Amino acid sequence: CADIAVPADYWALEEAMSHPFVDIQQTGPISLGETVCVRVVVPAPKARVSVLYTPFPGKPWDSVQLDLVGNITGVSVPVRLRAVEDYRNSLRDSAHVYEADVPLRDVDAFVPQGVLEYRDAKWNPEDGLPPVVYAPEALQVSDGLVVQVVDSDQNNRLSLAQHLSLPLCTEANPEGRWLNATEIPFDTSTLMPPDHHGRIWVPYTCRMQRYSYQDFTKCLVQKYPILHMYGDSNTRRMLKKLTTLGEWCSTEESHTTHPCLCEDYGDRFERFRVSREEVVIDMDPITGGNSPTGNFSKAMAPPNKSRIYFRRWGGLTARNAMPWSRSFDAGVQHFFGTPQVAIISLTNWDAAFSTRAYFAAQLDRLVALVEKSYGPETEIILRTGQHYCCRYDNSRTHRQYSRLRNQSFDSYIADVFRERLGDRRRISVWDVATLMETQPLEIRSELPFCPSNHARAEIIDIENHLLFNRLCNPADGAEQRHTTNSILTEDESNE
Repeated sequence: CADIAVPADYWALEEAMSHPFVDIQQTGPISLGETVCVRVVVPAPKARVSVLYTPFPGKPWDSVQLDLVGNITGVSVPVRLRAVEDYRNSLRDSAHVYEADVPLRDVDAFVPQGVLEYRDAKWNPEDGLPPVVYAPEALQVSDGLVVQVVDSDQNNRLSLAQHLSLPLCTEANPEGRWLNATEIPFDTSTLMPPDHHGRIWVPYTCRMQRYSYQDFTKCLVQKYPILHMYGDSNTRRMLKKLTTLGEWCSTEESHTTHPCLCEDYGDRFERFRVSREEVVIDMDPITGGNSPTGNFSKAMAPPNKSRIYFRRWGGLTARNAMPWSRSFDAGVQHFFGTPQVAIISLTNWDAAFSTRAYFAAQLDRLVALVEKSYGPETEIILRTGQHYCCRYDNSRTHRQYSRLRNQSFDSYIADVFRERLGDRRRISVWDVATLMETQPLEIRSELPFCPSNHARAEIIDIENHLLFNRLCNPADGAEQRHTTNSILTEDESNE
C-alpha cells in the first residue's frame, strides 16, 4: 500500500454521499504468495457523533470485518486493517481510510466480503458504558472487483501440491486456511481432523500432523512431566477432551447435545473436580487423566505419568472467588513442581468485565509474578481468547465483548509478555482465535448460538492439535514417528 496513493477525494466523503466501500486498485492476476493492497473507506458521519466511546490507543474508530473469499475454494482470508497514516484518521468526525497488505496464497479468484460493524468507537464499551446493538452495515463492493491468483508451474512452496514436502509445524500460531477435505489432492488422514462441515485447517508454510490423544499423552510423559495451566471454562473443556483421551463428546449422537455444542457447566465429570479452583491431574496414555487420591506429593509426577496442575480462573478480573494471584503468592512451584511449560489463558473474561486500565495494571502484576515464579527453563505459552463474532452481549451481565475489542486484548497481552520477558523466557502463542477467524463467515455465524462463546467439541480437537504439534514435533520440523515407543506404562514394563 505504501506505493499506492490514497485518492484525495476519499477524505472529503460524507455519509450522505457514499456508503462505506472497499477499494482494491490492483485487480490484475497476481502470482501465488504476492500481496494485494486492500483499503476500506468510511465516510464522515452525517449526524452528530457521540463522544462517549473511545478506541484504545492506536486502534481505529471504526470496526470493519472484511475477508477476501475464494470463489472456488471458499478460502476466507481475514483482512487485518490499520488506519492510513494521516492526521484525519485521528479525528472522530472525519472520513476514515484503512488499509492492509494481504498475501494471497491459494489459487483462486478472490472477492471482498465484509461489513462495517461499528462506527465511532462503539466497538469498545468501557467504564460502565453498555455494549451497543450489533447492526452491521454492508460494505459496498463494485462489480468486477476480483483478484485472480495463479500458479503457473506448481513449484511454488505455497502450492498445495507441495504441501507434503513442508517441514512439520513447531509453533501453535502458524497462518493457514480451511479447505474442503474432498478437494485436497492427497491423503488427508495424516492432517488435522476435519471440522463438522468437512473442512480441514491447513497451514501455508508448515505441516500439521494428526496425533491421537494417546500419542500426545506419551509425548507429555516423555517431555513434559509437569505442566501448569491457568484458564477458564475453555481450558476446562480442553482438559475434558485430554483426560478422556478424546472420548468426551466423540460419538455421533453427542455432537448435537448442548454440552458438546456449547455449555457443559454442571455436567457430571468423574476424572477431576471441575468446580475446584485448583486441581492436580495425572496423565498416562492407557487410562487418560485422573486426579490422584490419598497422600501424594503434589510437586512430583509419578513414574510413567505426566502431572497437570490446573488453576481455574476468570482471567485477571475481580470476579474470581479466590484472587487470581493467590497461587503465585503461595509459591506455585514449591507446591506444584517446576513445569517445562506453563499455559496461560486470558482475554475471555478480561475483555468482558475489565476496563483496559484495570487489566493493564493486573497484567503488569501477572508478568512480574510469572518472572518470579518460573525460571528460564519454563516456556510460557499464551492461549488467546476465543474468536468473537457477529453479535453483542445483551444478557443481564452485559459482557463488553466485540470482535475488535477481544483482538485488541489478545495482541496487548502478547506484546507485554514479549516486551517484558522475551529476552529471558521463551514466549509463544497458542492462537485459537485466528483458527476460528479464518473459517468462512457462514460458519463463524454459528457462534451467536452459544452465549458462553465456547467452541464446539469438534473444534476443540482442532484447537488441541495446534498445541500437540507445538509441544511434540521436533524443534527443527523434521519428520518423525510421533508414537513414543520408548515410554512404557507400568503394565507394559511388567510384561
